[in-house]
Amino acid sequence: MVHKKNYFDQEVIKKISYLLPIAIFAVSLWLLNRQLHSLQLDEILKSFTSIEPSSVLLASMFTFLSYIALISYDFLAMRYIGQSISYKEILHSSFTSTSISYSIGFNPFTGSSLRYRLYSAYGLTLLQISKIINFCSTTFWLGVCFVGGFLLTFYPIDLQSSLSFYELFLKTLGVCLLLFLAIYLAFCLQQKSLRIKGYEIRFPNIKITFIQILLSSFDTIFAGSALYFLLSGNEDISFPYVIAIFVVAQTIAYISTVPGGLGVFEAIMLFALAPHIALDAIVFALVMFRIVYYFTPLMVGLIILSYREFNSRREILINLQKTTYITLSAFTPQISAVLIFFAGMVLLFSEALPAQMEGMRVIANIIPLSLIESSSLLSSMIGVLLLILANGLWKRIDGAYLLSVVILFLGSIFSILKGLNYIESGILFAIFLLLLPQRKHFYRKSSLLNQSFSRDNIIAIAVVVLSFIWLGLFTNEHVEYSEELLWQFGTNMHVSRFLRSVVGISIVLTIFGVMRLLGGSSKDLKLPDKEEMAAVKEIIKKSTDTNGNLAFLEDKYVLFNEMKNTFIMYGISGKSWICMGDPIGSSKNVKELIWDFHEMSNLHQGWTVFYEISEKYIPYYLDIGLTLIKIGEEARVKLSEFSLEGSAGKDFRYSVKRMEKDGYHFEMMQPEDVPAHLEELKSISDAWLEIKNTKEKSFSLGSFNPDYLVNFPLAIIKKGDQIAAFANVWMVDNKEEMAIDLMRYDPNISNTTMEYLFTKLMLWGKENGFNYFSLGMSPLSGLENRALAPLWNKLGSTIFTHGEYFYNFKGLRAYKEKFNPIWEPRYIALPKGIKQMFILKDIALLISGGTKEIFTK
Repeated sequence: MVHKKNYFDQEVIKKISYLLPIAIFAVSLWLLNRQLHSLQLDEILKSFTSIEPSSVLLASMFTFLSYIALISYDFLAMRYIGQSISYKEILHSSFTSTSISYSIGFNPFTGSSLRYRLYSAYGLTLLQISKIINFCSTTFWLGVCFVGGFLLTFYPIDLQSSLSFYELFLKTLGVCLLLFLAIYLAFCLQQKSLRIKGYEIRFPNIKITFIQILLSSFDTIFAGSALYFLLSGNEDISFPYVIAIFVVAQTIAYISTVPGGLGVFEAIMLFALAPHIALDAIVFALVMFRIVYYFTPLMVGLIILSYREFNSRREILINLQKTTYITLSAFTPQISAVLIFFAGMVLLFSEALPAQMEGMRVIANIIPLSLIESSSLLSSMIGVLLLILANGLWKRIDGAYLLSVVILFLGSIFSILKGLNYIESGILFAIFLLLLPQRKHFYRKSSLLNQSFSRDNIIAIAVVVLSFIWLGLFTNEHVEYSEELLWQFGTNMHVSRFLRSVVGISIVLTIFGVMRLLGGSSKDLKLPDKEEMAAVKEIIKKSTDTNGNLAFLEDKYVLFNEMKNTFIMYGISGKSWICMGDPIGSSKNVKELIWDFHEMSNLHQGWTVFYEISEKYIPYYLDIGLTLIKIGEEARVKLSEFSLEGSAGKDFRYSVKRMEKDGYHFEMMQPEDVPAHLEELKSISDAWLEIKNTKEKSFSLGSFNPDYLVNFPLAIIKKGDQIAAFANVWMVDNKEEMAIDLMRYDPNISNTTMEYLFTKLMLWGKENGFNYFSLGMSPLSGLENRALAPLWNKLGSTIFTHGEYFYNFKGLRAYKEKFNPIWEPRYIALPKGIKQMFILKDIALLISGGTKEIFTK
């Protein structure tokens, strides 16, 4: 019951997180519509024709100064935490994360995941990055408290007499801001620290605090100044008043959770400025402020981030010698998705605005009115369809690509037929030509109806659709709406066409929603049945990867491709959907299966993770947006080169002679003979677990499970008729590889027992024509500990060198090195950002079986 309640609570919170920003945005549009009801669209457009270059130049200058102040927060934060990285690295990381997160979440420091990604590359720990984010966020709000608090408390805010209540509210808000600032200063003066949920917050010294207030006050004033100078020529309003209202609008917009405070910020500014400035001048200033202060830095930040991501991906692939993927074409699906979404916006917004009457008259003399009206309705319907298809293009779905190409071509024709809109037609046709030769990048044979839509996807589509409706209503503010309007046709009946467009896109969205509900959201989550395990067995036999045998533990879910000749085995821990190893089966189907697994985890709001993977399919993991962490190296012995002869085989010869002199010998026990010896095998296993003071692991390691062991031959060491040690042997039919999984021995016998077993088993494999023998992975092996190495590499290398208390990492590597293996790297592919720490915890819990068992040897 508790689990169900928690699940219900999570679902409610998830729905609120989707609906709240959309609802607030809709309310903001309604308020904007009320405030702008007396304004004509022509008046707004006319204000843009009389742009004063000096105003835009001043706004740009203060925007630059504001971002300099924002970036300075990070420099001060580095001083606060006592870390030193180069100015260039701080500059790139700070500007990129600030410019992008400012447009996504109004507060420039809400992008903690992005900041973590950028700073962790320079060796900073999670705790250090958290301190930087908290410090910068606090600094930002100190400026709001200082500037806003003093202006709202002591400067007379002149509102209309009917709004006297709001004057009291603003005074109260100002006092609260100053009170918060005073409390913060008091803690800093006393050098106090707070402990919240086990996390200690250490306040900076008073010198750093004053620099915080100074920088953040300059930032707030510079940002407000950018807007003020766009309102130039309006002497009726004072600079302090604009700054005070700017702070209020900024604060409320941040609390609203609407991305970038879009609509909320504008509604408050209009409300406060309308009594003093002409509406068209305010609208012009707010639009230009969005472009200058938000959009331009956002574009620069995205370019810097894209360049950095491209270089990062390029470096990974160069190191893996997969140079065929080192091109900008790797980002083609993402670029195409953005262009398709933009094309959908163009089609929708053109239907909200009045058509050019000259073009409409010309086209009316060429084609019938019915074709004009149909083209207009279809334009809006395919416009909203393009917004939906953008998600499919991002995920490389072939159906989304084909449909998008057709729709773009039709849209360019409809744009001409509905009123000779050659600019709109040219934009759509240009995107069509760009997309046409990119067919090879959209390879996924997947249903469009089963694709997951993230919170951001849904909010973006909702914002565009609501903006389209608002723009159409605003453009036709003075029209009296009636049911008859919907059925009126004519070259000058723009309102009727707009209303039909609203109905059309509502139909498209409704049909799409109903089809998704009827189509089901995901495959059932259930452990494999006998029929599915039989299919798994057949796939493993034909595979070259022995790791697929872990599926016989039957503790993992299995996901097949449509033809059931390839599968993924995975477990779920927390929010992490963790695939064990690479997909098993036909390499032709791996790419699609990886995407299917990614989609399924997204549908359940999970994080896609691939654990202990090889280099074989790394480009595919990068395609779904994952990054790589090296976790160690697997030792594989080439059996044709393994021998007891010569100096290299001296230790092995000694081990074999000693064990056989003591009466031990090696045997291979076939699967059908295993059940008769299970009791004897279990006593050895129990004794081994007891002496090692550990419990059975799971997921990535075999456990003593009779139903598991009877699937494999056992390599056993006997003394007389008594079994002294055993290991189950993984093999594949093509004899490419053999490996061992569960290894147990009697603690009372010689320490060389397992070396003897390995040696004899490898000789047996060589005699029977096997190519490789896998000794398994050496955790944390092969990680670089250089000055510029990633944080994980430094940490892993340090644990490998000095972590003998937890695990003999170096000893394990040295032991396997005796067999002269080929070392192959193994990775985790996982999402970027701060969630990596939670994913690593989920993996540890899944393998160990619980928190306590993580720390047992």
